[in-house]
Amino acid sequence: MKQPLISIITVVFNREKTIEKALKSVINQTYENIEYIVIDGNSSDKSVDIINKYIDKIDFFESKKDNGMYYALNRGIEVASGDLIGICHSDDWLFNDQVLQEVARAHSEQNADVYYGSMFTLHDNIISDELVPVLELENNLKRFYHPATFISKSAFTQFGTYNTRFRSASDYELLLRLKTQNCSFHKLKFPICVMIVGTEDRVSHNCYSHKEAFHIHKTHNTGNHFQYVYSYCYCRMVKLVKKIIRRG
Repeated sequence: MKQPLISIITVVFNREKTIEKALKSVINQTYENIEYIVIDGNSSDKSVDIINKYIDKIDFFESKKDNGMYYALNRGIEVASGDLIGICHSDDWLFNDQVLQEVARAHSEQNADVYYGSMFTLHDNIISDELVPVLELENNLKRFYHPATFISKSAFTQFGTYNTRFRSASDYELLLRLKTQNCSFHKLKFPICVMIVGTEDRVSHNCYSHKEAFHIHKTHNTGNHFQYVYSYCYCRMVKLVKKIIRRG
């Protein structure tokens, strides 16, 4: 059975408290045919010092100022040579040491363009129930988790990488673009990662992503764009109520 090369990209900016766990979760995988790429945005804390402890386990490392997460991810994709490309964010970690072994097995059997799995979240030291993705029809993506997704290098080459016009929902736009281009999607029946939530400076931790989703669906003519007007307004209302409660 062919052993596909899997490229994992970790993008880092000032994550000294979480980066080591992310690094170890990739380095300790039982699957051996891995290319590990770490892109740092010129961190000013101890992130780079921690990365350098594992530099002999990293295939490509670059640290320089960039224009944000999606620019860094595109840089990682540019240098990646794997058959599949996955992401392990510096706040997250792979669920166990066998994740990439199972992903490789699935790719050898299915040869799909996109693989998507479940994940868990961690908030205030409490692990969530398993979050299982649902791939909706009619060109909509519901409960689809970007950190638990692997995309073939050939799909990136043919249909493009992250659109940096979107500062908060470029990952969503990419997946919707691939779906509207009739790329093949395969659902994995195991969890991929654990994601820390509640970090205020995570790119997706804002209401702006709903506003971007409106423009994304309108651009791709899915007919689902108006639902994001309501979700944006609801998000803003919730944040306002929380702000009032804190002040009270």
